[in-house]
Amino acid sequence: MAPGIAAACAAAGCEVVVAARDEAKARSAARLAGEYSGTEVGCGPLVAEAVAEADCVIETIVEDLDVKRDVFGLLAGWIEPKTVLATNTSSFPITSLAEFVEHPGRFAGLHFLNPAHETAVVEVIAGERTDSDTVDALAELGVRMGKTPLLVRRDVKGFIWNRLQLAVLREALFLLDEGVADIASIDAAVADGLAPRWVGAGPFATADLGGIRTWAVVASELFPELSNEARVPEALRTRADAGAGFYRWSDDSAEELARLRAEALQAAMQLIERRRAAMPDPTDSAEGG
Repeated sequence: MAPGIAAACAAAGCEVVVAARDEAKARSAARLAGEYSGTEVGCGPLVAEAVAEADCVIETIVEDLDVKRDVFGLLAGWIEPKTVLATNTSSFPITSLAEFVEHPGRFAGLHFLNPAHETAVVEVIAGERTDSDTVDALAELGVRMGKTPLLVRRDVKGFIWNRLQLAVLREALFLLDEGVADIASIDAAVADGLAPRWVGAGPFATADLGGIRTWAVVASELFPELSNEARVPEALRTRADAGAGFYRWSDDSAEELARLRAEALQAAMQLIERRRAAMPDPTDSAEGG
């Protein structure tokens, strides 16, 4: 995800350098970031000089705890105490990762939705030892990128959107495994049905617009029936083991779908801005009883 994150930062007016242990990968990521943002992005090896004067360092390496610990160990001797260190982890708790960093108060999660330069939100996750100034600085960076910062108030696994999308994926896999519907129908139900509605109104607003009492009745009927399987479902596990996907992709079809996804995200931005402006304030828990 480094090219997209670098592009988002560069488009926000930040001076950006992509640094990697493999310098060829750094050059490739910087080239893509420059193409995405229309702005020059620097690159180089992951050495002290690359990060010594940085205001913010965003780690976006492989999701491997040992590898992250090694890189944080290198950074500990290179970055200033005032530098904000952010991780793009999508699964590891921030509080746990903070054990590997030199200044945990200046450490937090900054989790981008892929592709990072085209999506409208970014999660800002505080660990138990994260300073409020660090959260404020990362939230401000998100705003500079044109994104809504989603402030994660509790450091739970998966944060917000991964928990939501994995919950939907689990139910989709259940429907597939149980023979309720095929792959194309389930994808269409989300892409052609739920997704366009949710651009205009999220799940809570959708419940309000549909009638909160009706939703409460439907929830009482369906919640006991939804999948609560703790294991990875068969439909996903067997494909992962075989290195196969849910579709028979060609290079052309993969590229075309990636282009369509990018166009959909860009087209949605105007609707997202209008929805943000139109949304009233939410109720608090006391008002809900």
